[in-house]
Amino acid sequence: MQEQPQAKGWTPIQDAKQAANVMMFAAQALASPVEVILRTRFGSRYFGMASLVGLFAVPMWMLFWPGESPVGLTWFWLFYLVMQLRARVESLRMVMKGDIVHTRSNGCPRLARYFKRTSERNIKGGVEPAAVFLAGALLSGVSPPLGSYLMTAAVCLWITHSAILAVERARAFDLHDSFLEQQDLVERYRAIGGKQRR
Repeated sequence: MQEQPQAKGWTPIQDAKQAANVMMFAAQALASPVEVILRTRFGSRYFGMASLVGLFAVPMWMLFWPGESPVGLTWFWLFYLVMQLRARVESLRMVMKGDIVHTRSNGCPRLARYFKRTSERNIKGGVEPAAVFLAGALLSGVSPPLGSYLMTAAVCLWITHSAILAVERARAFDLHDSFLEQQDLVERYRAIGGKQRR
C-alpha cells in the first residue's frame, strides 16, 4: 500500500505569525496618517498598501462614534490628505534630484529641530507617540472621535517603531553571526592551505 501524503496540519506558530502580521498592518495603517504630518523626507517606496488603507481608516473611524459630530475628524482627514500629497511630491523630487535616501524610509521627524539632543530613534519611539497621545487627550473634550483616533494612532506609532527596532536588532545579530562564521571559515581555509603547502 502506498503511503498517503499527510495533509498540512494546523500549527499555532503559523497562526501566531499571521495574527502578528495582521496586527502590524493595522497598526501601520492607523499610524500612517499621523506619520505624514509628523515627518518629512519619506522614501519613494514607503507609501504602500498600509498607507492606502490609512486613507480610509480616518473617515471609517466615525463608525465607532455614530452620535458624535464628524467635524473634527473631517478637518484632520483633509489636513492629512494635503500632507500626504506634499510627502509624495517631496519623495518624487528627492528621487529626481538624486538624493540618497532608503527607499522604504519612514521619514525624518519634524520634532528633531526642537529635540536636538535626542536621537531620531528616541523621537520616533517616544516623543512622537507621547505628543500625539497628549494631543488626542486634549482634543477628546472638543471632538471625541478625533481625540480617540489620535490616542489610538499614538499607540500604533509606538508599536510600529518597536517592531522596526526589533527587526533591525535581529538583522544586526545576523550580521554579527555571519561575520564570526566567515572569520571561522577563513581560519579553516588558512589551516588547510598551510597543510597543503607543506
